[in-house]
This record gives sequence, structure tokens and C-alpha cells, in this order.
Amino acid sequence: MGKKFAILGAGNVGTALALVLAGRGFPVVMYSIEPEVTEDINRRHRNTKYLKGVSLPANITADDDMDRVLRNAYGVIMAVPSFALKEVVAKAAPHLGKNVVIGSITKGLDPETLLPLGAIVRDLLPPHARRKYCLIGGPAIANEIANGMPSAVIIAGDDITAAKKLATAMQGDVFKAGTSHDVIGVGYAMALKNVYAIALGLTQGLGLPMNTQALILTQAIMEMGLFLKACGAEPETAMSLAGLGDLMVTGLSSHGRNRTYGEKLVKAKSKDPETMGLTTVEGIKAAPITKKLARKYKIKAPLLEAVLKCLAAEKDFSEPFAEYLKKLRLK
Repeated sequence: MGKKFAILGAGNVGTALALVLAGRGFPVVMYSIEPEVTEDINRRHRNTKYLKGVSLPANITADDDMDRVLRNAYGVIMAVPSFALKEVVAKAAPHLGKNVVIGSITKGLDPETLLPLGAIVRDLLPPHARRKYCLIGGPAIANEIANGMPSAVIIAGDDITAAKKLATAMQGDVFKAGTSHDVIGVGYAMALKNVYAIALGLTQGLGLPMNTQALILTQAIMEMGLFLKACGAEPETAMSLAGLGDLMVTGLSSHGRNRTYGEKLVKAKSKDPETMGLTTVEGIKAAPITKKLARKYKIKAPLLEAVLKCLAAEKDFSEPFAEYLKKLRLK
């Protein structure tokens, strides 16, 4: 048996990363609180609820006991929804070994501190685990990863040795993993791209061509760079897998919920995502928090403002975005 990896969360991305690690020869135990998912993984070697049509190898198992999941784990990856992250970290903290390396792929901003959730979570870990905590950012469409399509992520850590350990564990012939020391930049990029993905969805809903989508994409990256610089991060991280890479799949792929929301908003009678058949649309929650961030650092972000106006409109939801395009002047 090789070194064990624990994945906290048995959703689609967590399962896809379990397949990556299992393919590299690691035994993987997934933490799941859903009995039907646990049984499906252990008995049928499937995760039908979150990743249909994909067979799981025997070295992927699931368990609902946090102590058993984390016992003797070499590495831990947190892949839970943003709303559950703090709770799961608190539950996991007493069971984390002294030498374990930890990565989190969960994205979002804390509404009180305006920091990336990853930065908040770091302080919830026991002292021995904080230096070995990393963020995992980048384009991560679960079905593509699970089906063995070439994909890549960037792993950012204060301790670059810990980041390299995670990257080495994941990297193979198909799946690639780079490293970065810009933890705060990767954290902000992971969250901000959800807001700008809504803007890219609006271009598609309005039937605008690739020229316009390219314009919005570049404006989004420019504004993201301004936020990163103001927050003490490296502006170049906006151009990395965690920024441009993740924004492209979130804003241009049919798999992206934020993009789909923006697209459907154009002809919608209600801006409630549930009326569009959508559940969590991260950009809706992130947009007003990003506005607070812009005020704090006195950042001019007209594309962000256009998205916020669309989200605040009572009708003709895409009109503020159309007005933004008319008034846009490039420097």
C-alpha cells in the first residue's frame, strides 16, 4: 500500500481528484456524510449522484468517520462547498497528523474580512498544519478530469515544499500540477473569476460574437489584476491557471454555473437562479463582497459595476451590461 490520501468531500471535483491520485497509485479515502454516496462508492465503485458514468478503482473508498478517514493520511484535500468549509475544517482539525500536507480547492470570499476563504481556513487549522496548507486553483471541470483529458492546476503554499509534495503526488502523463508561493493571489483569483464569469455569460445570452467575448475576457483579467495588486498579491497571478485558466472554463464552458446564469439572465423573468434550474451560483454572493473590496482599496472596476447593476435590476436584467459596452473606452 502506498501513502494514503484523504479527500474531504465526495462531490464531483473531489471524486475527480480522487481518480487522479488513485491513478498515481495512492489509496484514497473520501469523507462523505451521505450514506447513499458512501455505499455507491464502496459497493459499486461509482459516484452516481455526482459523477455519472465513471468507474472508480478499488483503491478509492468512502467513509463517514473523520478519524478513520484522516488516520495516517499523507495528504488531505478539502473539496467541500464553501458554505460547509469552516464546519468540516473544525471537525477535521483534531485528527490531522503532524506531517500531513493539506490542499483546499474550495473557492469563495469571507463577507466579514473580505479575505479568500482559504486564508480564513488556514487560521482554523492546528499550528502544526498551517505551514503545510495550500490552495489548489485552476480549471477543474470534473468530467474532463475524470475521463482522463489533459488538465492542470496550480498549487500555492507558504511552504513551497508542501506545495511541491502535493504537485508531485498529482502530476502524471495527463494531469499536470504547478506550484506558486502567491497564496493570497491564488485565493482571490479563485473567487473573483466567478463574478466575471457572469459577465461572459451575459455576452453569450445577448448573442454577441467571439470578438466581444474576448473583449470582456481581457477586461475581466485586467480588473482582477488590479484587485490582486491592491491586496498585496502578484498581479500576474490573474494570468495564471487560477485566474485566466479558471475564468475561461467558468465563463465560456457550458459546465459553468456562473456563465449559465449570466446567459439565462438575458431573457429571464426572474433573476432567482432556482427559476432557471440552477442551485449555487457563487458569483451572485461574491459580487457584493468584491464591491466592498473595491471600495476598501479605491479600485475602479466598471465591469464589476455592470454585473452588480444587472444583479440589482428589477427587469431588463442585461440592460446595464449593454450600457457598459456602449460606454466602454479603452485606454
